[in-house]
Amino acid sequence: NKISLRSLETSTPNKLLYGEIILPHRVYEELVVYEKQEAFIISQSWIRVERVMDSSRVEDLSDVLDPGEAEAIILAEEINADLLIIDEKAGRKIANQLGLPVIGLLGILIQLKRKSVIEEVKPLLDQLIDEAGFRVSGSLYERVLLAVNEH
Repeated sequence: NKISLRSLETSTPNKLLYGEIILPHRVYEELVVYEKQEAFIISQSWIRVERVMDSSRVEDLSDVLDPGEAEAIILAEEINADLLIIDEKAGRKIANQLGLPVIGLLGILIQLKRKSVIEEVKPLLDQLIDEAGFRVSGSLYERVLLAVNEH
């Protein structure tokens, strides 16, 4: 399985769900400004970094999306990714219009709980909100916890 990844917040558990994670080069550049992220990415054989072939399509999407998201969408198309991990609403909408299967970080947390990779979603979700500035509406927060029987 090939996954194009927008962020690595749950990168270690992803290995347990997906065979390989492919990072667009631009997302890699965004992540390696943090020394620990760079060391982690380089040390993992199941994470690959790839460049997109059609940079003009990335530029076209960059008018409405963050450049990393634009590159993730185009790379997912180019490599025929099984799944695109993306959280931004505008990016998900464009990916869906292009017929790309998408999942977000919350969907991954739900999968991890259902497969007993993690015991609880709530502490991780709270940590993402408090420490990483992850934004989630109150109603979505409750729906996620309800989906994993943590309400």
